[in-house]
Amino acid sequence: MKNWFVYMIMMLFLASCSEQQIMEEMASSTKLTEQKSMTFSPQDSIMSLLYQARWGDGSAYLKLADCYRDGIGVKKDFFGMITMAHMAEGRGAINRIDDYIYGLPDGNDYKTLFLLMDGYKSYIQEDSDSIEHVLRASDSPEAKTLLGMITVDQGDTISGINMIKEAAYQGCSLAELLITIPDWKGRLRADATKLAIIAHRVPLANLILGDLYYEPDENGKSNKQLAVEYYMKAEEHAVLGRHGAERVLDYYRNGGNIQLTEDDIKRLELIVQPKGVEME
Repeated sequence: MKNWFVYMIMMLFLASCSEQQIMEEMASSTKLTEQKSMTFSPQDSIMSLLYQARWGDGSAYLKLADCYRDGIGVKKDFFGMITMAHMAEGRGAINRIDDYIYGLPDGNDYKTLFLLMDGYKSYIQEDSDSIEHVLRASDSPEAKTLLGMITVDQGDTISGINMIKEAAYQGCSLAELLITIPDWKGRLRADATKLAIIAHRVPLANLILGDLYYEPDENGKSNKQLAVEYYMKAEEHAVLGRHGAERVLDYYRNGGNIQLTEDDIKRLELIVQPKGVEME
């Protein structure tokens, strides 16, 4: 599976990864040119960019990805960068996450890590060993996380999970999310208690919590009120996808116990159907 790493990261988006809106086709080269020409100006504060992103501005998501990439206004964070690039894809600012990654400067640490892992499954064993050597030579928690993912994939679950736990302790948000999921094949539910603990540091955890509480558990029980509260927290951080937005609107319109402002409703409707995009 050539895109094993992309799959592993997108798996963390649960339903939001499969709900991708069908965007009007734009030439990839044009989008890459637009992306490369973007600059981060002083007036582009994180709060300002989040506000723009929440109102559907795809270019704001790309700037937020840059902020996480470089640690401008936020903690430098690999998964934060990937999350915002994923959201930019959902808003039609880029065709694929790869467009953003390939647009990064050569030699960028995050670009190197992504490309190493993106090609991991397509390489022969000798090349896979080389990839592991490069990751072991790095002291970053992100590299340790990816090495842990490889180790689990190769069958040494205990050693791999220990690497990921160590990376989480060092502050890697991707590692923090991974250890909340007991089964990467999706057969077991994520740990809601652990997710709630990290939600203030890793906004995407709110989206996962929304899905967990909205969907019936093993006893057939759900908590839609709590679910939509977490979905709205995800929306505050500009990481709510179409599926979650539809659920919030459905709950609200059917008399659910939630208060939404007119602006809340407009933003949710924009997520469900972005301007200029016809839904099938």
